[in-house]
Amino acid sequence: MRLSTLLAASAVLLTGCSSSAFLAMQPVQSSGPGANGHPTSRLYHPDSVEVKLGFLRYDKKELVFEVEIGNDARRPVEILPETFYYVPDYAPTDTATTAQTADSAVAAAPVAPALPLTRIMALNPEATLQQLTARLNKEASKAESGSWLEILSSAANITEDIASIKKTETPAQIAERDQRHADDEAYFAEQRETHAQQADELSGRRQHLEAVILRKTVLQSNEYVVGQVHFPRTDAARRLRLVLFINARPVVFDFTQRPGTYSTASATSTAAGY
Repeated sequence: MRLSTLLAASAVLLTGCSSSAFLAMQPVQSSGPGANGHPTSRLYHPDSVEVKLGFLRYDKKELVFEVEIGNDARRPVEILPETFYYVPDYAPTDTATTAQTADSAVAAAPVAPALPLTRIMALNPEATLQQLTARLNKEASKAESGSWLEILSSAANITEDIASIKKTETPAQIAERDQRHADDEAYFAEQRETHAQQADELSGRRQHLEAVILRKTVLQSNEYVVGQVHFPRTDAARRLRLVLFINARPVVFDFTQRPGTYSTASATSTAAGY
């Protein structure tokens, strides 16, 4: 009894000390005020425009940044988020030194060929919203009218009911047919409810995205805008150079992306930044 208790306690401790991999993104120069617990970088555009950029989170397939743009100029400036991009740098950001002793020597690992520098364009916010709306409409349509399989099944059941009029059936056969049709209706009703729930979820996601995403806009003098910009993820890159165009002129930010591990004991607090 004592041994089993000790084994159970050891298992709990080992589970609590296990580690998981994660990625961390931060600006090379944290020159701006923090936003949502994340460091930011602030630069000034030649056209008297202040730009602040900070990393928000990793989504499943995307990197999400928050940008704030203030127009201190006397003329309007145009913001086109779909022209923003980043260039990933796959070279390691840290240099490791190898130590040699009299007894042994550590051989250097072969260096992988450098990946080509390419522009990773920001996701077009209008295209993203259109795709989300198309998915929403598809789910809503299935929730209201059902799928083509439900239509075929309903037609087959009606045909079977009509054909049964000319047949002599036992009470057991009639009950079996009625139960089978009722099961079909219950199954498809459940499917319609599932599509309705998915439509509600997509509707909420679209409303949230419309409220927070940065879209094409023209900033008048003394106006500012805050919004999120989404990019495809590139986990292998160790440095990202983000280029934001304001009035077709670039503002450049550098971020580092580092892999690491964290204990599951502190996973709740760390995952908030993930």
